[in-house]
Amino acid sequence: MYKKFIYAIMLISISFNIFSQNTSEYHKKNVLKINPLGGLASAIPISFERFLFKNLFSIVGQYTYIYNQSGSGQTTYNTNGYIAMPQVRHYFYNDSINRASIFLGAFYTYEQFNNETKDRYSNVIKGTATGHGGGLIFGTQWFLKNNIILDFFIGPGYIEYIKNDNYDNNVAKGGFLVSFTGAKNTSTKIKLGFSIGYSF
Repeated sequence: MYKKFIYAIMLISISFNIFSQNTSEYHKKNVLKINPLGGLASAIPISFERFLFKNLFSIVGQYTYIYNQSGSGQTTYNTNGYIAMPQVRHYFYNDSINRASIFLGAFYTYEQFNNETKDRYSNVIKGTATGHGGGLIFGTQWFLKNNIILDFFIGPGYIEYIKNDNYDNNVAKGGFLVSFTGAKNTSTKIKLGFSIGYSF
């Protein structure tokens, strides 16, 4: 599945370069981006990218705020937290607007999560989890007219979590979807990202 996704990105990028207008106008140095799909996961992912060295390299600061409340009484499941993921990227392109560029990069991630449930006496049970790790990313970024940016990436990474027992117990009470998305286990992970941005 991931190989097909990578091949699709490469094919789209090459096609976009072939049919794009040839221009000497360079794209701008700063990009502010947001993931429009974040709301589906009760998250607000925002990132800022700064291009350096003739736009061949960039540094990216990505921050995701997570907040969700559901249920009441013994069915309460509340969670909040954040993910900070700085990146460095190297772009392979003839720098201009109206083009797509393939990039390779590396990232570091720090994650912090808190969740809460209640026992039958309505006492709050608090769970905590923190994680840190890193990995590589591969993707493409489209530099469109009107300063619009489209950014896609995927890549493997390793994340190690430290958590208390209450965190896993709370996740187990959150239902099937929470058990699938909320588990924080030390392992190799696949990072997948999509965002829309504005350059200035």
